Amino acid sequence: MWLTANSRELQWFLEAAAVYWEKNLPRPDNDAIIAVEMFHQDIRVSLRNLAVANAIRRLRPARLVVFTGVEEQWHRTLWNDFDVDKVRRLALAYGADDVVDVWAAARQQTGPPELDDATVTAYTDATYCRLAKVPRLPADHATRPDYQLRHRYARGLAVGYERALTGDVVALVTSHVDYDQWGLAAEVARRRGVPIIHTQQTGCLKAYGLFPGRDTHTGTFREELTRQIGDAFETQVWPRRDELRPAAELVAWRAKVNLGRPSWWRGGVTASVDLNNPADRRRLRQSVVSRLGLSADRPVVTVFHHAVSDALGTNRELFPSLADWFADTAAHAARNTDAQWLFLDHPSQALYDSTGFFDSVAKRHRAARHMVFRPSATLSRNALWSLTDLGVTVRGSVSNELPAYGIPVIQAGWSEWSSCGLSTVVDDTDAYWKTLEGSIAAIRDRAELVTEEQVRRARLWLWLYRSGTDVVTPLVPQWEVWPADTLLKTMRAAYRHIEADADPLFDAVRRMWTRQEPMLTRTDWSA
Repeated sequence: MWLTANSRELQWFLEAAAVYWEKNLPRPDNDAIIAVEMFHQDIRVSLRNLAVANAIRRLRPARLVVFTGVEEQWHRTLWNDFDVDKVRRLALAYGADDVVDVWAAARQQTGPPELDDATVTAYTDATYCRLAKVPRLPADHATRPDYQLRHRYARGLAVGYERALTGDVVALVTSHVDYDQWGLAAEVARRRGVPIIHTQQTGCLKAYGLFPGRDTHTGTFREELTRQIGDAFETQVWPRRDELRPAAELVAWRAKVNLGRPSWWRGGVTASVDLNNPADRRRLRQSVVSRLGLSADRPVVTVFHHAVSDALGTNRELFPSLADWFADTAAHAARNTDAQWLFLDHPSQALYDSTGFFDSVAKRHRAARHMVFRPSATLSRNALWSLTDLGVTVRGSVSNELPAYGIPVIQAGWSEWSSCGLSTVVDDTDAYWKTLEGSIAAIRDRAELVTEEQVRRARLWLWLYRSGTDVVTPLVPQWEVWPADTLLKTMRAAYRHIEADADPLFDAVRRMWTRQEPMLTRTDWSA
């Protein structure tokens, strides 16, 4: 765990947390366990997992078992400051009964896992691409020693999780459901009928839940979650659209100046959107297209590249990989001169790609004057919003942001909000190409591609994401409470001076748990 903090501040915080949880957790009277992963080096991630796990322990008294550890490639690529000793100290302060280094165990596991080899291989492939920062597996990957080691690790992790998640397992609390160390735990938990609570890295406290009684097992964790979130939106949020409209409009205004996530990667002056009417948009559009060498009189399709090695295959996608989608879309654009095309990389692409993939696609089409490739951080949101007549993405946050401001979006894959009616989500590649061409023709004919209902749905989603499902509790400070010493002082004050009775954390987790709802909610929607 990475925590550059004053050692005294850390110790004072751990002491305060230990006393609080000792006084506010019932003692288990059986061997039931709650499993919590602590693989992320950011303490804010672990704090969310531990808070949710302890809230469940107040409902179902159980021993707390923490999964942690770091493998060499994870350490070298991402977690270079991971400190298992600090993880252990934090876990014990939150009342953990056992802290298991799963990577140490994985190296020693023998025998085949119960999980089928296709599942183990899928997580191996996704993890290999992520850690190598490559968009696709190398052609010779099966014979490469580093890939074979990755596959052996995945098998060892699967066996380890199968042995750990036996008996009375109340829940698995995890910050991720992708890659080997997280995803295989989630796979084992689903097959064992264990509820999975998936915390998020935004706001105060956000979490999704997948419960065995509601799991259809017809797709990945994320596919199942997309369907359940869509159902909750349709039955609990959309019917209250008139009541929630003032709040949704306020959140839509706040989103224009990036006071929160999504669009977490944009800050400062490049984040603000100051366009207030079509006249503002037309004036700025003229300037931006001129700067890019495009024409203001022809449609502009903006293709938002995703982080190219990020969690491959974890939700429903139309193309074999994110790289295939991007490259094939660029090839299609090269033949389609009825529109102008702006291709943007992901602002954090350097953290996900070591191959120069985006630049290689740009180089392939440099002779096409109707196509422009740019680093996304070089354009402000004002420029993007003025320029874009149609957005295209796989699962990025622009697919819920752009419709909120009247800009249509086509998705070539699923995101968590894809069943909420915000964007055009296509089902197969043929439909994708036809929808692209039909949308461009409609824009040239000056047709409106976004309905008023879609705008209202998109703004309601922004409210739901940023407010309705964000539980404000002093036990989990806002994500932006930082640096580390400030975070620890804030939490120490909460643990020393705020009583547990009626804390929003416990009420929200109780509602989610007892009703088996797919998300934490700030208030009781059934009231």
